[in-house]
Amino acid sequence: MQVFHKLEDVPSGFGPTVVTVGNFDGVHRAHGHVLSDIVQRAREQGVKAVAVTFEPHPGRILRPDSGLKLITPNPEKLRLLEATGLDAVLQLPFARDLSLMTPRQFADEILKKRLQAREVHEGYNFHFGHKAAGNVEVLTELGREMGFRVEVYPEMQLRGEPVSSSRIRKLLDHGRVSRARHLLGRPFTILSTPGRGRGYGSKYTVPTINLSRY
Repeated sequence: MQVFHKLEDVPSGFGPTVVTVGNFDGVHRAHGHVLSDIVQRAREQGVKAVAVTFEPHPGRILRPDSGLKLITPNPEKLRLLEATGLDAVLQLPFARDLSLMTPRQFADEILKKRLQAREVHEGYNFHFGHKAAGNVEVLTELGREMGFRVEVYPEMQLRGEPVSSSRIRKLLDHGRVSRARHLLGRPFTILSTPGRGRGYGSKYTVPTINLSRY
């Protein structure tokens, strides 16, 4: 799988493509459904399957006081995305220029011109562009104008529970790891590096490991 870290890294003539855009934090079951579909559709058409994502997570830039906790650190997210069979990931640096793009600019400059998208697959609650002004209805209209088809996916639920990154984060915050595992579709894992703690474990009980946040 190729990984492009900025728009200019995508070579001229890279497309056509079948695309999905999102944060993909956790790469959970609902993500997997969409990703599997775009890989299949791309194979059927003899084109490339591409996921467009962002680093850092937009929530950490737009809402810095929210304390957003990621389900998967970026290297693990890329590994999970590769396992779906994608041909490429375009991981755009989320900075001021990108955050100010209108929905039309995003669709024109990224989806149409750079990726030559034939199809764009998104969840029902997808938003994009400055101040999240674009939704799937706007994307569908832009697709008609710019020559790509939009496939919209309804909310996925398991046992009456929505499969979403925010729901999984909430479950993990409350210690409901088995429920989070069900929505993820795999065991929840933590990948991090050891960090320095206060030394209470070794002083009063047994030695412990402190993990750095990601």
